[in-house]
Amino acid sequence: MKKYLSLILALCLPALLGGCGAVPLPMPESPTPPPAADTEKITYEVSTDPYEQTVTAEDGTTLMVIDFQIPHLQAYANGTLIEDPSTPAQEQAMDRVHTFNENFDQWRESNSSEENISFVKDLYRDTPEMFSEDHMAPLSEELTYTCYRTGTLISIAADYYSYLGGAHPNTVYFAWNYDLDSGMFLTISELAADPQTFTLAVTDMIEVQAEEQIASTPELEGQSLSDVYWDNYRETLEKWSSDYAASFDADGLTVIFSAYELASYANGPQEFHFPYAALDSYWSDSGRAVLGLD
Repeated sequence: MKKYLSLILALCLPALLGGCGAVPLPMPESPTPPPAADTEKITYEVSTDPYEQTVTAEDGTTLMVIDFQIPHLQAYANGTLIEDPSTPAQEQAMDRVHTFNENFDQWRESNSSEENISFVKDLYRDTPEMFSEDHMAPLSEELTYTCYRTGTLISIAADYYSYLGGAHPNTVYFAWNYDLDSGMFLTISELAADPQTFTLAVTDMIEVQAEEQIASTPELEGQSLSDVYWDNYRETLEKWSSDYAASFDADGLTVIFSAYELASYANGPQEFHFPYAALDSYWSDSGRAVLGLD
């Protein structure tokens, strides 16, 4: 009997095993990849850093008012103001902020009003009647500006007004163009494929506009550029990009020569404007990127 049982088991065991099939071992789960780090978004904003001072005499008379509206750049990481940079991108952003703000700090220091304040106090001590409402009180210094952002460029156009006595006040025009991508101030001709050709082309355009302006001014009827402008006017015009107030706005390029730079005070500042379309063929590829013209 035992022999028969052994034989039956021997015959059935392979069939039983085959019917069960192989049970696969569990595979280890693939490790879950770490979440991708959020991309840090750096943005910039120009605000105003006011510098205000009122100069008074010992008797309380207001002698002078100083009001400088200074452009001030700030950087943000994902919408939060960067104060203590904690990443390489934030450190780079703060370097750019420092370069921008230091430029205007130096301007304010170079236009220190200490000498003017001393002059005004001495003037009041010697001739107090000059500070009556019928004369020139109070004296003043002011800086105002407009800011235009395009591409990676910040273009600042500023007016510096001063009245320190004398026959009339004075206004001097300034411009600064700052590229956020390179972290550098630049001259507008640097945006051209051929800076020299571009500079001379704009100079010629300025001459044409100047002649048109003179021809349309009744008081200047019959006069030419050489009659209205200083003898070296062409030399001055050719330095429009490097030495004078050249800035951008939504419509194009503006170049301003302050009074006395091209002509007498009576002729006032000389202002010229050129739409982007008139300059389109001159920009380099990098210049177009800076200006957001791509």
